[in-house]
This record gives sequence, structure tokens and C-alpha cells, in this order.
Amino acid sequence: MAESHYDVAIVGAGFSGPILAAKIAQHGVHPQTRDKLKVALIEAGPYFKGAPRPGYGSPLRRQMFTNMRDGSELTYLWGGDVSRAKLVGGTSVHWDAQAFLPFPIDYVQWEKETGVDWTEDNLREAVAEIRRVFNIHPFPDEVDTSGNKRFYQVAKRMGYDPRRGETARKNCLYCGYCSSPIMCKYDSRAGTLVTYIPVAEENGVDIIPDTTVEKILIEAKNGRGKAQGFACTSAGRNFQIRADKLMVSCGYLGTPLLLMRSGYGPSDWRGNPIQVVNNNIGKHIDGHPFTAGVSALFDDFLGDGKERSVGGYYMIHDDRADGEGRLLFRAGFGVHRFPDREALNAFAPEFGRAHKQFMKEGGYLRIGSLSPSLSKPSGRWYMDPDGKLLYGGDHSLTIRRAQEGMEIARAILKEMGARKILPAESKVRIAPQNGGAHKVGSCSAGVDPKMSVVNPYFESHDVDNLWICDGSVIPRVTTGNSGTPQASVSVFAAQRIIERHFS
Repeated sequence: MAESHYDVAIVGAGFSGPILAAKIAQHGVHPQTRDKLKVALIEAGPYFKGAPRPGYGSPLRRQMFTNMRDGSELTYLWGGDVSRAKLVGGTSVHWDAQAFLPFPIDYVQWEKETGVDWTEDNLREAVAEIRRVFNIHPFPDEVDTSGNKRFYQVAKRMGYDPRRGETARKNCLYCGYCSSPIMCKYDSRAGTLVTYIPVAEENGVDIIPDTTVEKILIEAKNGRGKAQGFACTSAGRNFQIRADKLMVSCGYLGTPLLLMRSGYGPSDWRGNPIQVVNNNIGKHIDGHPFTAGVSALFDDFLGDGKERSVGGYYMIHDDRADGEGRLLFRAGFGVHRFPDREALNAFAPEFGRAHKQFMKEGGYLRIGSLSPSLSKPSGRWYMDPDGKLLYGGDHSLTIRRAQEGMEIARAILKEMGARKILPAESKVRIAPQNGGAHKVGSCSAGVDPKMSVVNPYFESHDVDNLWICDGSVIPRVTTGNSGTPQASVSVFAAQRIIERHFS
């Protein structure tokens, strides 16, 4: 049973909340009494408990998780959205563990965009902690393939700078059948469920699962607010959790929606009455716009690693010194995939004996792909007054660079000796509502309250006793996926919060 009052209450147990809870409980003290802090971590989904045993897994997680596609993994998603997970550990439980920590240009962009002092030097200790705790290291030679090696050699010969990718795994079996939203039943993929959650529990954090925070209790006066607690529901029961300091870690979409439901948001939101106005909430959302990958069929087999490959190399392509429109290419050659995907892939014969032969001989191991993703684009997503996510702004750079990325990929695949390349054309279109991935910035940090939601110390500009820390506060998407950068920022946030309030 949850207590009614805490020193700190955190909603959202994904990439950020468990890090905040663990570090604040472990290193923070009550500033007046010097007593140990009472910390609560609230999550809308279930908690599958068990001591972390990388490579083996806990009995409960082996029972509940699967490393195969059977549809059960979708149970733990908000509306089927793989970027929003509803269980303790959140998206960190089903990310693909390809780890891209922030690149130097990413820190420069953060500071340039908003004035935050989240520099490479200031985050160095936090990044080092995530590298150590998540066991981030280059993909081992055992999972390398002849196809990936061929990509490296050809790309190098063509003047590019390919690099070995890194992964966040420990004691991995390399079964080859893991990709989001598949959840590792063996605890090999790093995430907060098997790293920071145990530390949080060891230090007395109350983990409160299966509990939805309906709104933040905000007392508003003259356009300014003071956060006092959370209004919660669980198993049909309504109750409140009060705390001296409240922290929101519900993700780029969940966080602004919770703020709006609580009366804190843009003046034109068509929902509950807005009592504390900040027109930046739900705006300035950055991410990687959807860009189609380019696949190729080869005459020879590309997969000959000692273990099944789940990743390979990547390369970066810039055409501007400021990193605007940066392209990151992920290479995958000879990578094992789920049989249902391979049976229906574009290169497989449709039916009959030829199809059976293709599957029997492992024809998918003659297929490779280069997938470009675009960071630092000109366009941004934003929430309209009804909470719908749209993509706006100048699309010209996005379209040009995405098309160039596909052309670069096609040229490399051709030089590698591909027999057939798909898609045949490289036309790129941007839809009014572009899906994209790795979204951040919906409650961006910044030094100017007129252009941001929280300050560089993660404190709300407008509501006292309220902190926000998750992907929503990161000003711009990083070069790679956003998981480990968000985790690094969360370690940094915990350090700052402890220094200012709990030391």
C-alpha cells in the first residue's frame, strides 16, 4: 500500500524515472533533518520483479517475456506505439540496444538552441556512468558477418568513415531474434529494469505499479502554480499521493499530455481549463523523420558470423559544418530476422517451390540493407489544440537530405555487387503527419522561459515544486537513437537535483 506523503514522488518508470529514483534515494538526504528520503516511483503498467541475471533472466520475466514475435509484447504498449511502454522499465525493456551516446555536435546543438549548459564536459561523468552501467561496448567479432565487413571495405574505399556499432548488452546469447518491441527474457539487454530499479529498491524506493496518474495537483494563483501531489487511480480506486517535490518522466508525448490534463499548458488547448499558461508545452518536438531504408539482394551469402548478428557498422554523412541535416546510416548484412518477415520480404518468391527453396537455403542471408536516418532537420512536430501530433516547418532540407541518403545507400550497395536494389527510386515525400522516431523536446529545457518549459536544472519555469526529466526536455534529437542520451541526461539531472536540493 502506497503511503500518502513522500519527500519525492516520480511518475513514469521508463528510461528516466528509475534513474532519478535510484540516485536521489541513494545519495540524497533531507536538507533539514538529514534523514533518508522517502521516494515513490509510480508506473501505469505492471512490475515483473526478479533479481537481474544477465544471460539467464529471472523466473517471472522468463515466463512473461518472449524473444519471438507472438503479439504478447504489444500488451505493454500505449496504443501499440513502440516509443511508449506501459511497464516498469518502460521503453528500456524493448529497445534494440544499439547504443549511440551523444556525439560532440549534439551537445553543441543543445547549447546553441536553448542556452543550456549541457556541454560535453558537464555531462562527461553522467555519460561514463551509463556506458559502465549499461555495459556499452562495440559489437563483438563473433557477430560480425562477411556482408558487414564488405560494407566497411567498400564504404571506406568510397571515401566514407564507417565505424563499428556499439551495443548495450551483457552476457548476450545472440539468438538473433530480438528487436523492439520484443523483450529479452534473459535480461541481457541493458535497461533500467535490470540496472537502476534494483538500486532504487535497495535504497527504500516505493515502486507503485499498475497506477495511473490522472493529473498533477496544481494550486494556481495569478498565472503561477505550485505542485502538491498526484491524483491517481488503481484497480478502480481513486487516491492521492502527496510529495514535497514532484517529478514527471512520462516521455515526449505522455509528459505534455499529463501537464495539460493538470491545467498547465498552451492557452489554445481544448481540454481542461488551463490555469498556468506555457505555450511551449507540446511544441518544438524534434526527432528523426521517417526515411525509407534501401535493401539489396546479393548472389552470395552475407551471414557467416560465429553467432547470429544483431548489428554491424554505421557511418555519418554531413554536408554542413553545423550538422544540420546529418545522416546516420545503419548497415545490416546477413542479419537473422523473424521467419514471418523473411517469408514476406520483397526479394522472396511469392509462393511455390521457389519460395520453399528460398526459405530452406536461408535466402534472407543474401539480403542486406542500409538505413539512413536524418537528424537535425528543419521541420518539427507539434501538438495541435486537440493533442494531435503534426509535422510542420520548412521541409526542404529534410526532403533533400533524405533523398541524398537513399542515393548514397544505393551507390554503396551497387559498389558492393548487389544484384537487385529496392526501392528502385529514391523519391521522398513528407506527409502532414510524419511518423518519425526518437522524438524529444516537447517540454524543452532552456534559459529563456518564453521559449522553454524547464530551466537547465530541470525545474519548471511556471510551477513550483515540479521537475521534468525525460526525452521531452532534450532540446534536439541526437545523432543516433535517443535511449542512452536520455539515460545520460537523467543521470546528469539527478546529480543537479541532489546538489541543489538534497545535499
